[in-house]
Amino acid sequence: MLKVNGRMQTLPVGGNILKDKVFSNRNLYITAIIVAVALIAVGIFGVWRAFARFDETIMTEKDDQIYSLMRSDDINIENSINAFERETETFLSRQMLKEALRVWNSQDDTSDLRDFISENTLQTNPIYADLVVMKGDRIVLSATGKKSYEFITTKDAKSIRLCRDEDGRYYLAYEHDGSGGVSYEALIDLEQLYATAIGTNPEKWVMLVDSTTNVMITPDDEGVRVRTTGDEVDETAAACRDYLLRCQQSGAAGGTSMELKDADGKTYTARVVAQPSGGTVNGEFALGVIINYEEAVAPSRAAAREILIYGGLAVIGVLGLLFLLVFMSRANASTSAELNVLKKKNEALEEINRKMQALTHHQRLETIGTMTASIAHDFNNLLTPIMGYSIMTMEMLPADATDLQENLMEVYNASVKAKDIVTRLSELSKKGSEENYSEVDIDETIQSALKVTLPAKPENVEVKAHFGADGTLIRADRTQISQLVMNIVLNAYDALRENGGSIMVSTRKAGDEIIMRFKDTGCGMDAETVTKIFDPFYTTKESGKGTGLGLAIVAQIVETHGGRIYVDSEPGKGTEFRISLPVAGTDIETPAWGPNGEGKFDTKRYSANIFRRELAKAEAERKKIEEDSDG
Repeated sequence: MLKVNGRMQTLPVGGNILKDKVFSNRNLYITAIIVAVALIAVGIFGVWRAFARFDETIMTEKDDQIYSLMRSDDINIENSINAFERETETFLSRQMLKEALRVWNSQDDTSDLRDFISENTLQTNPIYADLVVMKGDRIVLSATGKKSYEFITTKDAKSIRLCRDEDGRYYLAYEHDGSGGVSYEALIDLEQLYATAIGTNPEKWVMLVDSTTNVMITPDDEGVRVRTTGDEVDETAAACRDYLLRCQQSGAAGGTSMELKDADGKTYTARVVAQPSGGTVNGEFALGVIINYEEAVAPSRAAAREILIYGGLAVIGVLGLLFLLVFMSRANASTSAELNVLKKKNEALEEINRKMQALTHHQRLETIGTMTASIAHDFNNLLTPIMGYSIMTMEMLPADATDLQENLMEVYNASVKAKDIVTRLSELSKKGSEENYSEVDIDETIQSALKVTLPAKPENVEVKAHFGADGTLIRADRTQISQLVMNIVLNAYDALRENGGSIMVSTRKAGDEIIMRFKDTGCGMDAETVTKIFDPFYTTKESGKGTGLGLAIVAQIVETHGGRIYVDSEPGKGTEFRISLPVAGTDIETPAWGPNGEGKFDTKRYSANIFRRELAKAEAERKKIEEDSDG
């Protein structure tokens, strides 16, 4: 309280409110800073833990990669040996070999046998070394002429064993039993087997040890070397051999890391992975692989560091972007509201424009209908005397004036066709009067209309009918419904006239509607044709064979009776018209000329919507007018 001019007044409390607000914001900021620091600490700890587990994860992935490479080499070895065995079996099953053996047994002459095996087809196989013929345990002859082979192991389940020649070169011998105590040994060159199945790869160093652990196969600077497992080798080969022999003895695959020295004497970490022969596909060799672990993981470590650095920059950028978005969202709030208002106004204007276009087009159609009726009346008045005077003139001509009679007959026929077109135009312009409507049995009406069309039916066309309306009545103009049926059926006759086929006509009641179906097996129509079939004067028939008014009248009759028409057609699969009309006593809903009436003319595949088509025509006409005015 403060005394001013003798009066006691209360001081405003705005200062305290501002102080409380600042204090409250300060607490909020301090809390946000503490949370941020805590998150940063947790993130740093998580990064440290992630890098601590990084080497272990990479090691597991690299082992998986090595095992995958090892499986590929294993399969290549198996495929090479199997292919060699198949070729051996094929060659040794030839009839010429049996004949050479017979000569040997009967005449004690091995010359034919020697010639045969010396020219064997196995020589084209890169891993082939020699083909040996044995009698018991004695080598009789070989393709290369060498007989100093020593078999140092017994054959395994695949009839394969290890042997060497007098020069200390090792082979795999595949044994094939013959007849009469004769057997054959097809020798596989181990160096060539390694070079063919595995080859050389600077990123990996592969060692093979046979299943009996007698020999090992390794790459070196000169190519491939086959040595006994007891021979002295360099540090890399010795490390791989010792570990591979341990795995072979235990029968379990494994991997280990060890420190080795490269050719320059520099120490590096090597990763050794081994697979015993019992776990391989080929079953003859255990595999060991050495890779430079440091070189293998260097790209991954570099990528991890880059991810950490650039990830941090991305997080900072995202935070900055979030602050910017919050600031901009407030600035754009009012703008968005204004845009929504303008959008709604634009949509309303577009809706008004669509309705105006539809109304204008509807008025244009009504004008055309009125003009068509007047023109049809005038043309009828002109065509009647032409037809009459043509007949009268033909009757007055002498019998031998055939040329003039034919000319006048052409005039008469042309007048008849013109009168038919005028009649159809007149029918197209009529909307029908409900004074002519009555309750009509749809099944009976369709049957009567089909009988009328039978004289025009081609002989190769079959008409099938199934009436399921069960006496249901519709309120309609019987004449127009009959005309509707005849126009569709006659069109189907024309479509089937050349190749024949069938027409299926059926009816059924569905709720408050009668569904009529007219399905033919004709040539069908494509999408573009389907969208035009209800256009007046549009026809796919040859000139002079159609007016293009039949289906236009059908559409007009369906619309007048408050129904819907659907067209389903594909080239080569025929055409189906489905027409639904309201049952007698149901309010007739005249199709609306606007967006809400788009479903009145629809199809399962192509839209035959009259309203949409007419709007498209109006739009095309408008564009053409604009282009002409611009030109």
